[in-house]
Amino acid sequence: MWRKFLCILLIISLTLLTGCWSRKELNDLALVMALGIDLDPGGYAVTVQVMNPGEAGNQKGGSSGGVPVVTYQAIGRTVPDALQRMLSMTPRMLYLAHIRVLVIGEALARRGVSDVLDFISRNHELRTDFFLLVAKESRASKILEIITPFEHIPANSLYSSILVSHKKWAATGKVTLQQFITELERGGSNPVMSGVQLNGDRQNGGSVNNVDTISPKTMIEHAGIAVFKKDKLVGWLDEPGSKTVNYVLDEVDSTVSNEHSPGGGLAGFIITRSDSNLDVRLDAQGKPEFTVRLNIEANLTTIQGKLNLNNPASIEDIQRNLEQDYDLSLTQNIREVQQKYGADIFGFGEALHRKYPRLWRTYRENWEDSFRTVKVNVRSKIVIQRIGSIIQPLKQEIEEK
Repeated sequence: MWRKFLCILLIISLTLLTGCWSRKELNDLALVMALGIDLDPGGYAVTVQVMNPGEAGNQKGGSSGGVPVVTYQAIGRTVPDALQRMLSMTPRMLYLAHIRVLVIGEALARRGVSDVLDFISRNHELRTDFFLLVAKESRASKILEIITPFEHIPANSLYSSILVSHKKWAATGKVTLQQFITELERGGSNPVMSGVQLNGDRQNGGSVNNVDTISPKTMIEHAGIAVFKKDKLVGWLDEPGSKTVNYVLDEVDSTVSNEHSPGGGLAGFIITRSDSNLDVRLDAQGKPEFTVRLNIEANLTTIQGKLNLNNPASIEDIQRNLEQDYDLSLTQNIREVQQKYGADIFGFGEALHRKYPRLWRTYRENWEDSFRTVKVNVRSKIVIQRIGSIIQPLKQEIEEK
């Protein structure tokens, strides 16, 4: 009796199992590591950077002397149309789940990226943890054709460099698809992307010879932050402006700074911690006024000149000068974004929405115009934690002997 019951139970269980109907064999797949999309008269020019499994294990390209990746390009009226047309060239099915970066050509970014991101967001095969980049003054295809040093896969090099530069330099944006779409859908903020550009000989960067020399002839470097108004690129921020964005958004882990020391010359610092807080209040006329409060910890790294560090007043003077410099610099950079682009990439409108939801209703429709004229204050508090292994500057000690 029990045996019959067990057999029936097993048969019923088998009918509920899905099996491997959707399996994909690795030998049948081409792993796409990076995706590039450009404008084209026929619609979109889509470029994929596919890992070459037989050559990816050696930076020189393996025993056959090939390259670790291969790029394919096709043109279609839509992005999926171009990807389907690409199958006439690729020996395997394209697999998009391992994409590390999505590079968008500047011309396409200026026209608008919503149509492109609709496919990227809708495709169930794609994850949302890859980074979005804009190819500054270039096409995305040119970026993906460059062979890079250190990392065998150029897409991995781009991905890693974004992580490192964002954490230690703070002048780039670590923007994922989900972050960009979230900012795009909010009414009180505009999104940003990190930019990349080519430096050097653009013609020979796609050859393995590019990494056979001590100094590669072609390099991919970060190009600041791209400012978007809704889904369209409207301009670029240089290093100070990019750092300002990350300071306000509380995205600074570590970076460097310089300040004229009271004894003459320059004093260099490394920022070890930065916390920001955005506050909004209403002035006497009932208009919103914003205050960005920064709490920063820094270590002294170098002194070029003379400065008596035995005197605590010297450290206080440096801190005071740094605070004044930060307040002035960040205020000017914010004002430039307000006047030049009118794109609220700092989230001031969202802060107003959270604190004064009823007042926000009167600003929501025309916030871009109001953002240009709202008053923004920056208040910095900087503490120098360490001055290094020596006290007095070497130059001062040498001259005193």
